[in-house]
Amino acid sequence: MSVTDLNRVQRPHAKTVEDKARDLLPQALILLGFVSVFFAAVPELDLIVSRFFWEPTVGFGFTKDSFLIAFRDANRVLPWVVVGIAIALLIPSPFLRYLKNPPAPHKLLFVLTFFAAGPGLGVHLIKMLVGRARPKALEEFGGSALFTPPWELTDQCVRNCSFISGEAASGFALLTLVVFVNPRYSTRYLAAVGIIAAAFSFNRVVFGAHFLSDVVIAWSLMFVLAVLLWRLFSQNAPQIDALFTSEARRT
Repeated sequence: MSVTDLNRVQRPHAKTVEDKARDLLPQALILLGFVSVFFAAVPELDLIVSRFFWEPTVGFGFTKDSFLIAFRDANRVLPWVVVGIAIALLIPSPFLRYLKNPPAPHKLLFVLTFFAAGPGLGVHLIKMLVGRARPKALEEFGGSALFTPPWELTDQCVRNCSFISGEAASGFALLTLVVFVNPRYSTRYLAAVGIIAAAFSFNRVVFGAHFLSDVVIAWSLMFVLAVLLWRLFSQNAPQIDALFTSEARRT
């Protein structure tokens, strides 16, 4: 029996997840293309949605809501908690032997890579490249910047720009933790956490910090990235896990 055949026998579920990821890639790309074209064709939708939360006398009034502020701050802290735990579990340690079912190293690396490449580096590069001003900085809402559609390269913002939403990307990142969930409960996890992540994301629209398209396109981009990364790590899972297992034994 070859090594490949042995891996298939030992890891039947991993092969199934890999197949699902491969099937989702065309759908993810189509979704990204569709939402990008839609918001480019109907850019005024962003202004309509943002204007719903703005008043001439108070501006974006929800920015003073203590509950929504705490909700936003929770979304900013959670990624660091997840990354910290993942790193701690990935570092070889004698304490890991006390875990009944320690998470597979390839899954931990997948999550860490996604957080770094998506909500981290990827988001900031797109912000710098596109330069889209935030809603609260626009002339329509009492600022001085000009409104521009998504994906249009502009000079309306120099740093910490609107497109795409980092909070939406980090909110979506919580969905990638489904790789640690028992497959029987994966749908429930995605539904429950998806609602929370969507609330995290839309909260930024309510604050006037992002347009609706900043959030929706961020989710679509993260969806594509998650599928691509999971295919990469799941295909090389035996080698990655074996590497960390041997290192843990030496430790």
